Amino acid sequence: MAAPVRGPFRLPLIAALALAFASLALISGVAYIVVLAGATGTAERLLVDRAESVVEKQIEMVKGRLDPVTNQLELMAALMAAGRVDVDSPVNVREALAVMMSRAPAVSVAAFGTLDLQLHRAVRHPDGSITRDTIPLTGLKRGLERFRELQTSHETFWGELFWSESEKQPVLNVRTPVRRIDDAFIGGLVATVAVGNLSALIGDPSRGGDGRYFILVQHDTVLAHRLLIDPRSLNLTEDRQLPTIKELGDPVLARIWDPPVRIPRIDRALGTLGHVVEADGRRWVFVYREVEGYGPKPWLVGQYFPIEDATEDLDRLTNGAIVGAITLAVTLVLAILMGVRMARSIRTITTAAEAMERLEFDQPMSKRSRLREIDDAAHSLDKARGALRWFGAYVPQRLVRRLMEVGEDGIASRRVNLTVMFTDIVEFTPQAEDLPEHETAELLNHHFALLGACIEREHGIIDKYIGDSVMAVWGSLSGSDDHAAAAIRAALEIARVIREDNQMRRAAGKTPIRVRIGLHSGPAVVGNIGAPGRVNFTVVGDTVNVAQRFEQLGKEFMGPDDEIVVLVSGASLAMVKDKCTLGVDLPPPEQHKVKGHDEPVEVYRLV
Repeated sequence: MAAPVRGPFRLPLIAALALAFASLALISGVAYIVVLAGATGTAERLLVDRAESVVEKQIEMVKGRLDPVTNQLELMAALMAAGRVDVDSPVNVREALAVMMSRAPAVSVAAFGTLDLQLHRAVRHPDGSITRDTIPLTGLKRGLERFRELQTSHETFWGELFWSESEKQPVLNVRTPVRRIDDAFIGGLVATVAVGNLSALIGDPSRGGDGRYFILVQHDTVLAHRLLIDPRSLNLTEDRQLPTIKELGDPVLARIWDPPVRIPRIDRALGTLGHVVEADGRRWVFVYREVEGYGPKPWLVGQYFPIEDATEDLDRLTNGAIVGAITLAVTLVLAILMGVRMARSIRTITTAAEAMERLEFDQPMSKRSRLREIDDAAHSLDKARGALRWFGAYVPQRLVRRLMEVGEDGIASRRVNLTVMFTDIVEFTPQAEDLPEHETAELLNHHFALLGACIEREHGIIDKYIGDSVMAVWGSLSGSDDHAAAAIRAALEIARVIREDNQMRRAAGKTPIRVRIGLHSGPAVVGNIGAPGRVNFTVVGDTVNVAQRFEQLGKEFMGPDDEIVVLVSGASLAMVKDKCTLGVDLPPPEQHKVKGHDEPVEVYRLV
């Protein structure tokens, strides 16, 4: 028999506590020696580490904001060159540019210049909205000159800073020519980053920025700084696009090139990374590095900070060595830390259990504990989470939450008024036969995700997926009072997102999706339906059948150019409490017969 596989060594809880307190005396005895030994040579090392870390972090932040702009522009050029984006369609070009901007938050304007000297643009406004338009290149100052530069270029490049009249500030710009495989020039792409946006992005504390950053061009011209986040306050003009270090209003940065203060050990530590100057009665450490590739002139990227920031750690170490001999204080601190650590481990388990109660199964418990009992409990809970995650993938979470609210009485079968929706993709079977299996699955998963979001937004419950069809329910089951209105709003929202998705599919050269939707309201039986070992909590009855008949009836209404048809019964509209909430003008009803009913029913086509 094979020996059992041993996991990582774990201590019992009681043994861990005993070992912790027994080791306190020994730790207290050696702490003083360890601290003194570790303090030797710390000052220079701390300063070197701080300087290297600050410069690398600042450069990474600049590249992290600007390199995605280049990547997205080159990707767009490749799609246009390959014909994936129709450059002859202004609508497709502008939509593609807007999509690109959503993936590159630093971009303020993205544009494509055509051979007929038109400029298709997507423009981001201060409120975050993106508008699209087309303007003549001849209406822009030096527009033709910059376009000619692209005609002779074969690679992406960051151009010289130019003034944006609409934004009232200078903008960085990256340009790339669009050439087909035969090297024929078919247009040029450009994306701009406003100087104010660059200063805000690399200085945002939530993104790891620091208020003392700067980017200089030509030694004393300021390109990025916290005071440039709103460049209009500096009264910049086209003739004076950037301020100098003296004009900016930062008294410390203005002294960057003053004669440095010579401190031998700090000079040795900094080397070529920076120097120390004196300003406002304090000494400041400037760290910087030259960066190329974002324009015709190199940038000097860096930060400055008080010299005390580099030496305060040594002071703390010295003071800690003095008080480190106080054994009782050390013992109390370690005891508190041990208790906090155990409490944190237990709290991790509690938090995971609370997340499972909220039906949130996606976050595994990544932290392991050396305490055996806590680790075993966490491991068991994580296994339960994994099992419930599969459960949550097959059972609608909104349904489970609703059943948890109503309790045991909510499971009993009963007849209630509700609204049922059926959707179906037109001619999906022949379309799927021409696709590989994985593309068919991706198409359905994307389609169901769009529909599911619209249904969830209006508090509906997806009862089941039937091939390429969806059955959804509104009513007491979903906790919706005005269930007919909610279902109709969901159908109208589905129509909107299907049209938007079809625009993107056309831009990508794919076949649009055509959808039929039918809705009907009325009484139906709600409860557990099935054999004792396998049941579904679902709805059955004539209302469900009529809703499906309405979806099938859409075949008679759908024209060859229609992308979507939404049919609603008169019964559903009669249950709407306030028809103004639908946001649509109701057409006159038509009378149609449906299977299973002798009398015609009222049918409203909303889309």
